Amino acid sequence: MGKKVTVYDIAKELGISPGTVSRVLNNSSLIGEEKRERILSTAARMQYQKRPIKRQKGRAIINIRLYLPPAKYSYIHLFYDVAELIDGIQTGFGDTRINIITSINDGDLTLFESKKLGDIDGCVFAFTEPSTQLEEVLEERGIPFVLLNRSNPEHNYVIVDSHAGMDKLVQAMWQRRGASLKACYIGFSPLPQVSPPRARGVADACRIRGIPFDVERDIITVDSITELRDKVIPAIEHRGYNGVLCFNDLMAVSVYQTILRRGWRVPEAFSLSGFDNSPMLELLDQRIDTVEFSLRKLGREAGLWLRNRIIDRSEDPLQKALDGIHVLGETI
Repeated sequence: MGKKVTVYDIAKELGISPGTVSRVLNNSSLIGEEKRERILSTAARMQYQKRPIKRQKGRAIINIRLYLPPAKYSYIHLFYDVAELIDGIQTGFGDTRINIITSINDGDLTLFESKKLGDIDGCVFAFTEPSTQLEEVLEERGIPFVLLNRSNPEHNYVIVDSHAGMDKLVQAMWQRRGASLKACYIGFSPLPQVSPPRARGVADACRIRGIPFDVERDIITVDSITELRDKVIPAIEHRGYNGVLCFNDLMAVSVYQTILRRGWRVPEAFSLSGFDNSPMLELLDQRIDTVEFSLRKLGREAGLWLRNRIIDRSEDPLQKALDGIHVLGETI
């Protein structure tokens, strides 16, 4: 007998990733029809035979692996309570008993070899994405996974609609300032998956209202919070911005504290907004306007989809953007 054809052989033949091949062979509807046909016809020509996925029969508890970002992204813990996420996932599964195994997404693939933990039925990646190697392991084993607060057109995901959220904040500033509104967006380069979509939300919101906004000049991106004093505040002062939309609440709080030391006040000096509705906003004497980012809702959507996929064998994809709510404050 000849060597058994694998997804890696098909991927090499077509010059595409093994993960994409696996998704097509596992009936994912997230891949375009043209690419799907190429993969299926090549698999048939090469006489590929799918490896059967072994599932433990009659198991009373579903095992879900929850991946979190590495510790170097410690600032995430200022915003998100993992307990809320776990509660949301459990709510999505309803009466189905689940065992949630938390892991750091550090590239370790040996976790799937531990027999003590039993079979993994599904995975949730919160604020992080699987590596190419891990993605291939999941696809080959037929393990469904979903991304939270990250989007990928070939993956299943749930996000908060940053574009619509920023539109609401621009709208609130426009209602207060009218035609005099001169807005800027303060971005954060270490999170390229999140910051640019929010910047586009600000730019589009200004454009449809006729508010002048130059994406080359009015998007100010920093690499760290320490750059606010020397890079952002001078730009606000010299360019006369009266509307400052920050990437998130941490950025907004940092801007707020920095201008207080200069003797400025908001919204007198300028309107200020954050994003995420972090608990840290409760520490200030003024409530910063922001947009709610509900980790519990994200978890619930992920849990519901995984339940339908694992138990009911649903093939429905999940690519959903949840509507963020403008949380009124005192800074616009």
